[in-house]
Amino acid sequence: MRRRKVLVTGFPPFAGGIDNISQNVVEALSSLGSSIVQIPTTPRVDEKGSPLLESENDRVIIEWETELLSCDEMGSRWTAERIASFDCDAILHLGLCTACSVPRFERFAENRLDMRIKDNSGRKCSNISIVDGGSDTLSSTSPLNRLAVEQLVTGVEFSDDAGSFVCNETYYRTLESIQINGVLDSRGRQMPCLFLHLPDADSVPFETQFELVKQVAGWLSVRPRIVVACSVLEGVDGRFISCRRAKGESFAGAWEFPGGKVERGENLEQAFIREIDEELSLPIEVIRPLAIHVPEMPELEIELHAWHCRVKSGEPRLSVHDDLRWLKVEEFLDAEWIEADIPLISTIQTILSS
Repeated sequence: MRRRKVLVTGFPPFAGGIDNISQNVVEALSSLGSSIVQIPTTPRVDEKGSPLLESENDRVIIEWETELLSCDEMGSRWTAERIASFDCDAILHLGLCTACSVPRFERFAENRLDMRIKDNSGRKCSNISIVDGGSDTLSSTSPLNRLAVEQLVTGVEFSDDAGSFVCNETYYRTLESIQINGVLDSRGRQMPCLFLHLPDADSVPFETQFELVKQVAGWLSVRPRIVVACSVLEGVDGRFISCRRAKGESFAGAWEFPGGKVERGENLEQAFIREIDEELSLPIEVIRPLAIHVPEMPELEIELHAWHCRVKSGEPRLSVHDDLRWLKVEEFLDAEWIEADIPLISTIQTILSS
């Protein structure tokens, strides 16, 4: 089982409060030392293409590094000033949101302090920059668009406003330090960092929020993996369709076999039929598996399942791509494929030619 180390920070009570759930979570994690965590994952399939409910790869051992930050400028700087020497795989900042009814993921930090109340050192700033000359906003370095929200233990919200108090200040300073120092995790991706605002325990029980924090930490510590149904789609004349990715898409202008992400509960045959109907408006016959490939990328693991499929009838109509062309098997290597797909091409070519 994989072992990862995650730094989780929290704050003590502030503004006359007597409790802060982020402190309680940090202290509880510190007492654990480490945990086996089930990671919220996107849909998976086995080698035969059947839905995979759970696997050993969906669990990770987390070693907890914790820090209770002071609720003032010194606390906001603590992570940023040490991050270049950290030995960890992810950073999860926690804070209390008294106005929240559910946990809230903060997508951005803003370069602004506008404090309605004093922090615990007596500081109260009005509409000033946290870092002079810094970017107006910084985005979370976590892949929030890949989070399997439906697998979390409680409902959550996504927010574009982390406030203008010490929580936001801490988040901004940490993200800026990651950016300036080029901080990477052990797999070479930009250090994942996320701020999670927690409501008080009257809104969501402590035990539920504690489990949520463990889930999110586990998810942050590993690269997301998505499963893609890659259709090597044969037309009635024996040639195969390749499609060009449209402008505005990742890898725009590159060519690929049609297909897409497998949805939860689908087997691969169902995914191929649905994806080709959505992308090309074609009925197809799913024939056989050809190859599985997982490209090595710092940010993401894409598990490509390439299967031989055949058009039953009709002409393709593009809805996602901006162009298509028909290739003979011997012409496969002449196309400008997405780089991650290239190792698949010669394997597919050999199998189809045999």
